[in-house]
Amino acid sequence: MRFKQAAVALAAVAMLLAGCTQQVSGVASPVPGQGPVTPVVEPCQLLDAKQLAGLGYKPQGRAVKASKEQRAPAMCLWTATDTEHTVVMSVGWSVDLSLDDYLQGALKKADPVQLGGFAWTRYAGFMGGSCDLYTTLGPKSFAFVSVSYPDDAQACERTKKVIPQVAAHLPGGQPAPSIAPSTPPEGTAPTGPLASVNPCQLLKPEQAQQLKMAPNGELDSSKVISPNVTYCLWKDTDGDGGQKPFEVWVGPDVPLKRWPGMEVAPTEQIDVNGKKWSLFPNFNDSGGVICAAGLPVSDTASIQIVSGQLADKTKACDAIKAGIPMVSGNLPS
Repeated sequence: MRFKQAAVALAAVAMLLAGCTQQVSGVASPVPGQGPVTPVVEPCQLLDAKQLAGLGYKPQGRAVKASKEQRAPAMCLWTATDTEHTVVMSVGWSVDLSLDDYLQGALKKADPVQLGGFAWTRYAGFMGGSCDLYTTLGPKSFAFVSVSYPDDAQACERTKKVIPQVAAHLPGGQPAPSIAPSTPPEGTAPTGPLASVNPCQLLKPEQAQQLKMAPNGELDSSKVISPNVTYCLWKDTDGDGGQKPFEVWVGPDVPLKRWPGMEVAPTEQIDVNGKKWSLFPNFNDSGGVICAAGLPVSDTASIQIVSGQLADKTKACDAIKAGIPMVSGNLPS
């Protein structure tokens, strides 16, 4: 049965990416002599335009009707405004099918988390590359939120960010926390203390060599968080020794907690001449092999540095800790 449900989901995604739209509307009403009528739910109404903008998704969703034959709930799919990756978010809501009947023995992948007034549990998804969390609303009712993303940890972070917004529209859900637009409009010039900072200038050639990295970094940009984010990557020089490259990311309009993986509590703070860096040894649930540190330069601007050690996770933060004073010293005063 799960392969039929997967086919429904894949077909919906294909139509969404092709630009097709559909709206499910109306309320089922009984007629004389008829038994109870299953109410019609509209998952596309579980997120409003402001929430979608804040989460970084296009406003028009693709509605998919519930199917009793395929044991599939009503759902709605949205694509992200991110142009570098194909990111699809789906929200489903059932009022006539139990979660057990729908999942058909799907593998549980994580313990429940409390979000928006409900307990959400991750199960194996119908499509590869997605993070799917479900909550039971009643004996014959459940909801789910799923986000597909190339990186599994970031897919789950994105899913967990969506859930409180969805839960606010479900019966018994808590009010949604306020959410600001995830990215500024295209073409918006950055302002503030990091507006003109080149990340490749935050580590000098001789400093990079002290970290056992190539002396010159490679400048690039990423629109995943904001169209104004730039980063510089210094390649490692240890061959197959397990050392990861050293990356410096500059977000002139990115608060520290907006970086994926930095919305959690850091393990420690490192103070360098008044600049307080937050350390994240197990960055994005990497199993301890990736380490990162973040510095809030203002309420709306921040820097993150990322590296790691694949062969020996006890050394994953060595380059980060050694690099923090270097990067701090090269920041504009």
